[in-house]
Amino acid sequence: MHYVKETNHLNELCSKLNKSEFLSIDTEFIREKTYWPKLCLIQVFNGEEKIIIDPLAKDIDLKSFFDILNNREIVKVFHSGRQDIEIFYNLTKKIPQNIYDTQIAAMVCGFGDSIGYENLVSQLLGKKIDKTSRLTNWSNRPLSKKQINYAISDVTHLFEIYPIIRDKIISNKRENWLKEEIKILISKKTYELNPNESWKRLKYRGLNKSSIGVLIELAKWREIKAQEKDVPRGNIVRDDAIYELCSAQPKNTDDLNNLRSFNRKAGLRKEFAEEILLAIKKGKSISKEKLPKIKPPKRLPMGISSKVSILKILLDTISEEYGVAQKLIANKNDLQEIVLNDKADIKTLKGWRYKIFGKKAIDFKNGKISIKMKNDKVVLEEEK
Repeated sequence: MHYVKETNHLNELCSKLNKSEFLSIDTEFIREKTYWPKLCLIQVFNGEEKIIIDPLAKDIDLKSFFDILNNREIVKVFHSGRQDIEIFYNLTKKIPQNIYDTQIAAMVCGFGDSIGYENLVSQLLGKKIDKTSRLTNWSNRPLSKKQINYAISDVTHLFEIYPIIRDKIISNKRENWLKEEIKILISKKTYELNPNESWKRLKYRGLNKSSIGVLIELAKWREIKAQEKDVPRGNIVRDDAIYELCSAQPKNTDDLNNLRSFNRKAGLRKEFAEEILLAIKKGKSISKEKLPKIKPPKRLPMGISSKVSILKILLDTISEEYGVAQKLIANKNDLQEIVLNDKADIKTLKGWRYKIFGKKAIDFKNGKISIKMKNDKVVLEEEK
């Protein structure tokens, strides 16, 4: 096994990795005390070389590894790789090329919703992973032998899993299904954090129009400040404090001092008082015409819950028949939309989802097919 702490060693190994058909990759990071995740380890396996790259080492330049991530000829295999890809995108402003995510692939193959790595290893390889090092502080040095063994096992098992999952996808002719799901994972929009959009992360539906502008400006200010200082958002201002500021709309520091959040530990930091007041002022000055139009929550008709429950039975049946995780096909909101509108603009009524479930759901809703029990099995039958 290679523990890489300097650039020449990394470059030498990357020249070998460049010849690989596929690589299994994982990272270890911490982000409890920072806004941006702090990369602590990179694990790579090509079937021969077990490699742990230490990005915290003083004498290392990761460029040769980043070049591999951008090599379209090599498949990069992750399991639940969204956070790993986020880290690489933050560091390079590029999305790794030719990504394969075994968690997504497993859902397409019928291994359940968001199956964990340990569970997948157990089911496919019959092996157990020692989880005791999972919650370790990966920024501490030196790492113990136990930590290193845990870290490298994440990619050695993943290397074995990939061909099994890939072959299942191919034999079931679901390559296009998987590509459709991977699109979200490799979209830059998934990882770009726009401060102007940060208000959407908060609960805004209960606020009146005069408070929406304040929410927008406070959320924008907090996001920028958290990014600048590289601290979690809550270290700047907690969500509950933002809601109180939107409601009270203080005009000066005296008003701020009277707020409950301002006097609670880690609620509002007095060093930000003037900036908070300025954000509130800017928010209040936004004209109603320029405020975003927020659609009120849909008022669902009486009896819809029972109809959704019946569609859920159909979803269970289709999920089991095709061996696809329900989560990928439809969620509760999708089922509600189908009940309300045969032509709802939802993913469930498009592409492969429509073929295996959406069309049947519409036909069932309109009485064209029925669900029956025959020989202890749920079956679908066309109505005559």
